[in-house]
Amino acid sequence: MSLTRINQNISSLNAQRNLDLNAARIGQSIERLSSGLRINRGADDPAGLVMSELLRVQVSGLDVAQDNASQGVNLLKTAEGALSEVSALLRQMRDLAVDAASDSNKNADARAALQSQVQSALTTIDTIASTTKYAGRALLDGSAGTHVTVVDNSTVVSNAITSLGEQDDGYISVQVTTAAEKAASSSDTTGAVVAGNTVNGTGNIDLSGGGDALSLFINGVKVQNAGADLVIDSTTTWQEVVTAINTTASLDGQVTATISGGELVISSDAYGSNQHISVEYSGTATSVQDLLDSAGEVYFEADYGVDAVADVAFGGQALDVDDVTFSAGSGLTIAHTTYGSITLTESAGTTTGDYADAMYGQSGQLSFQVGYGAGDTASTSIRSMKTSDLGATGVLADIDVSTVAGANSAIAIIDEAINQVSTVRGELGAFQANELEAEARSLAVARENLSASESQIRDTDFGREMAEFTTAQVLVQSATAFLAQANSLPQAILQLIRG
Repeated sequence: MSLTRINQNISSLNAQRNLDLNAARIGQSIERLSSGLRINRGADDPAGLVMSELLRVQVSGLDVAQDNASQGVNLLKTAEGALSEVSALLRQMRDLAVDAASDSNKNADARAALQSQVQSALTTIDTIASTTKYAGRALLDGSAGTHVTVVDNSTVVSNAITSLGEQDDGYISVQVTTAAEKAASSSDTTGAVVAGNTVNGTGNIDLSGGGDALSLFINGVKVQNAGADLVIDSTTTWQEVVTAINTTASLDGQVTATISGGELVISSDAYGSNQHISVEYSGTATSVQDLLDSAGEVYFEADYGVDAVADVAFGGQALDVDDVTFSAGSGLTIAHTTYGSITLTESAGTTTGDYADAMYGQSGQLSFQVGYGAGDTASTSIRSMKTSDLGATGVLADIDVSTVAGANSAIAIIDEAINQVSTVRGELGAFQANELEAEARSLAVARENLSASESQIRDTDFGREMAEFTTAQVLVQSATAFLAQANSLPQAILQLIRG
């Protein structure tokens, strides 16, 4: 570099260039220190900016997902509080039914008062089911769970379908493959049992001997006749036996006797494998044969009922195509561990056959977005808590405790309703603890780690940046000083001019 030329001061240009560079460095440091961010624009670190923005999206999404999980817990707590009240009302109703089933309440007015209390509880349950909401979303009216409508009331009494599983929405058809049966015992004296005939001398029964007489026990209960023990002797008619059985108070609601086709038929009042009947004759007779439906001198016989079994086709499928076997129910109720239960009418449940489009089902659910990505959801459902949808062995809304038989039937229906409500509460509790609350904790950990990663990439390291700022500051001052020196160098040419 020559010092004898003045048109181009290379030293000054060099000093200016370095001053500009150091001024840019100090400006960048000031920006980073004042903003707290190492990356303020794409030019600061293009690759880092891309990664940082992706992490920011995830962190922001996780924040919202964590809020969703917390709100979901609050929603379930709202439903749980209402279900707790429903459970309490069902327990109260069961106590009233047990009270009404006792002979101490034979007075019709007393049972009517009990029924009034039951009806009040039923009304309250329906009110709770209709009005329990969270942010305007109904929780217990069935809209938050699988909704199945009975289309053919001649086939289906009621349904307690809790889930359609992987099945499609649409019509639901039923094919009864095993008919329900009552527990029953008959005399098998065809042609001999007629209402007006005496027991003595019909079929192969002879009670004409001195002292011949029989007592009759059903389910261990001694049959009564007008308040006294029934004595079957040579003057007793078959109609008197039927009347005695049907008027024995301890058998009310359990069994019914009829004369049909020349036989004395004693059967349980309900259908299903949980129904049992035993018939026993005790005493002396000159000759007994075919008194029960087994040939010979048989004095005792027992029988169990049979549960209905059916194949159910979902989503408008033709029967026998992808159908599901319902076989775990009781009596006229068919059930499945995944889908729930269906209660058939007596005409359908006791006859094998196909019943197409008996119901229409639609899936419903509560879905919570618990992740930042599409499809990161947790779902559950809450079945309808209306009294018309509770009680798989009968409709809870229709219970009547004004009679002993009605009270006994009500106990079974209420027990099933209690089980249904308790199952829903257990499922919601498990969903809350194992999915929403666990997911919220997991989201908090993920957010922490992602935030740390994003901070590592984007945030300013103040220790390092202060060192950079100090260096740039010194260099700016130095460059400024030496720029002044460089600018004064051309003045040396004046010495040459002066000579």
